Amino acid sequence: MSRSNPGGNDRLTAAAGLVVLVLGLAEVATVVLGLHQHLSLHVFIGLILIPPVLLKLGSTGWRFVRYYSGSPSYRSQGAPETAMRLLAPLLVAATIVVFASGVAMGFLHGHALVVARRLHGPSSVVWMIAAGLHALVYLRRALARGRDDVAAESRRSVRGAGARSYALALAIVVGVVAGAATVPVRHHWLDLPRGHDHREGRR
Repeated sequence: MSRSNPGGNDRLTAAAGLVVLVLGLAEVATVVLGLHQHLSLHVFIGLILIPPVLLKLGSTGWRFVRYYSGSPSYRSQGAPETAMRLLAPLLVAATIVVFASGVAMGFLHGHALVVARRLHGPSSVVWMIAAGLHALVYLRRALARGRDDVAAESRRSVRGAGARSYALALAIVVGVVAGAATVPVRHHWLDLPRGHDHREGRR
């Protein structure tokens, strides 16, 4: 994410986005297949998701700052699509709420826990819709950038390939470690009333 390396930033954003997409689809699958039956897996995948999501927010946030601060190298790439610029605040807000409330549900008690549960359900729906629209628009571009950063010749054409690989690998490893570390206290997330996934949005 160097100040003068917009191409590297673009590739890092694409790679992180692809990881988030794959894990996000797995997370959605646990809901579709029955959240109560797959809640342990839902929590585990959700925790793995957090570092890659933070990495993507960081890379896109850096591009936002550099573009609107007038960096010539970032300005030369052009502005994001108008619709995506309008969607971005909603997507970022939903991302923060859904993951913060999800993590909080493992630590809070009483009324605070109820609030976290009530926030998590609706924000999950908003996040899935907004992230889905974002993925539809940028998937082809992300796949192309990801392919460029794997092929040896094109990989060397944009500096920082090693740093991007390490950053992405570290994000995934940290997520897996975080998920594994919560196994001894997983009951805090699993101790939900049956049918919680259907009722929370109507309370």
